[in-house]
Amino acid sequence: MEYRRIGSGTTVRISPWRGDVSTAQVVTVGGPAPDEAMVLDLLQLLGRRGVTTVLTAALSPEDQCPFSAAGFTALEHLALMHRSLHPGDPAPPSRSSHRLRRIGRPRLADALDADAEAFSSFTPFWLFDGAAYTEACEATDLSRQRCVRSDGRITAYAITGRTSTNGFVQRLAVRPDHEGMGLGSALLVDALSWLALGGARDAWVNTQPDNDRARALYLRHGFEEKAGGLTVLRHVSAR
Repeated sequence: MEYRRIGSGTTVRISPWRGDVSTAQVVTVGGPAPDEAMVLDLLQLLGRRGVTTVLTAALSPEDQCPFSAAGFTALEHLALMHRSLHPGDPAPPSRSSHRLRRIGRPRLADALDADAEAFSSFTPFWLFDGAAYTEACEATDLSRQRCVRSDGRITAYAITGRTSTNGFVQRLAVRPDHEGMGLGSALLVDALSWLALGGARDAWVNTQPDNDRARALYLRHGFEEKAGGLTVLRHVSAR
């Protein structure tokens, strides 16, 4: 992972995508949004390093403009959802009897196995590996990872992050054979309570537009869908 300053004060984070050194993800993490010239310069830099495919973070329609002008095209559309959080008013307490535990590195492979099952019906873009898991945990200033276990294996888990007053449900996965048991709600209530008690004022989550079960879960817990959503863009260089 590399942090690089481009243009007039814009800082971007460059990292291999899911461990593939020929594919890089570029995320703006500081300063003004890049313009088309900055994006083109960045493509040249990455091309000299042997990178042939560049992905953006999930971008709002207005943030997509300089990348689209530089030749990026849409790869995945995401539904973006938001809810406000207030001091002293965390998410309603969960009536769930599920015990939440820390995940810990020794159980990472188990969490990723649960993740693979949870997202098996969606495009490979949504699948997590160890690099993606680590990146999700490190994308925010503070991170919380919790899971539910049954018969010695992880059946559901969540990654939640907070930077300043913004909170993010980075990942929420439930094995298909444990859906409908309240695991997702238990993890989401824990996430929102942790964010609110930590001073977050806004909670954000994105999911697949056709993931009706996930969208229904977030709606039940006070999220509202934002118009326009988000899009991950991709640029593929000629070989």
